[in-house]
This record gives sequence, C-alpha cells and structure tokens, in this order.
Amino acid sequence: MSKKRTGRRISGDPRKSGGGIAGPGGPHDANAVIIDTTDSVLLDGATVSLMGAPGRPNPILAVLLEGRINKTRDRARNLYLMNEDGAAAIVSQVLALAGRMGPEFEARFHERVQQLATEGATRPRRLGDES
Repeated sequence: MSKKRTGRRISGDPRKSGGGIAGPGGPHDANAVIIDTTDSVLLDGATVSLMGAPGRPNPILAVLLEGRINKTRDRARNLYLMNEDGAAAIVSQVLALAGRMGPEFEARFHERVQQLATEGATRPRRLGDES
C-alpha cells in the first residue's frame, strides 16, 4: 500500500478492511453483540451513482464509501457495486435498526432522511455537510 508523506492511505485493498459484528444469536441480540472496531472506517463521505443506463436490463448501483480508519490518520475509499436487492437489504436493515434504537433516534433519523430527500441529495457531499 502506498503512502504519501502525510501518512494518509491513497489506495487500499478492501480485503484488508477491518471490524466485525458478532453475537450468539446474530447482530440483533439486545445487549449481547460484540463489535470489533479494529481498522473500521469512520464514514464521512458517501456517493451513489448509476452504472449503466436507466431502463436497461439489470442496472447496477455504485456506492462509494470513504472515511478515516479508526485510530489512524489513514483513509479508506471503497466502491461497492450492487443491484436493487443489495440496496434494499442495506436500507431495510438501517430502517429496522433505527426503530430498535428508540423513538427519539428514529424520529431524528427519519427527519434527516426527509431533509436530504427534499434537498435532492443529488450532489456528492461529505456526511454532516449542511450546505
């Protein structure tokens, strides 16, 4: 892996990404999940694009996620390709988790999603960028 003088990773192998979630009954066990944050990524950027043309058979979503690697100055930037099943799986799991986190979190989450949808969410942005 090459590094600039800043110590920041300029490219990386996604197979070397870290972190993990484990629990005796799966990730939904209340108060029984262990989360390993070793080399996990603190997400601060997300960009989504269409690969192919709308209306063509089997369009693919391209999702670029990036952020700082936990406890380092290095950064990771990985592109994920998925179809509607992959996208629906991610969205449905995040929605379900928001509900399990309690009504206050769920209300703030849905409010933020609605705000981003109203703004169009069409330009690349850093997470937390209100402009």
